[in-house]
Amino acid sequence: MKNRFHVLIAEDDPFIRKVLRHALEDEFEVSTQVNGIEAMSWLEKGNPVDILVTDLQMPHMDGRELIRTVRSSPLFAKLPIIILSTFEDSNTRITCLELGADDYMTKPFNPLEVKAKITAVLRRSGIRLVNS
Repeated sequence: MKNRFHVLIAEDDPFIRKVLRHALEDEFEVSTQVNGIEAMSWLEKGNPVDILVTDLQMPHMDGRELIRTVRSSPLFAKLPIIILSTFEDSNTRITCLELGADDYMTKPFNPLEVKAKITAVLRRSGIRLVNS
């Protein structure tokens, strides 16, 4: 049986969740949550995850607050994070990277590029990728 890495997606747009799930599910285990509070609750219940992909604009707990919360937790501080956002300005990208995001992509995005970025971030994080 193939050992697959687990991607948690925090995104309030159901269409984007569906596109990401479809693009990633052949190579990764994929779980989705609709905002930062649900994503943190899911993590705190002990669900294993290897990388977090999050939007910035979400209700209840936005992506910036999610990054802060993840980075302040001793359990999740090293969890790789990729941002997917409509914000294209340099200040937003810099702020997210300074808060602890590992990469930043703007919407609209190519799902194959998201998959490639996830693989690259996991590789840089020292997580061994399994080929088969």
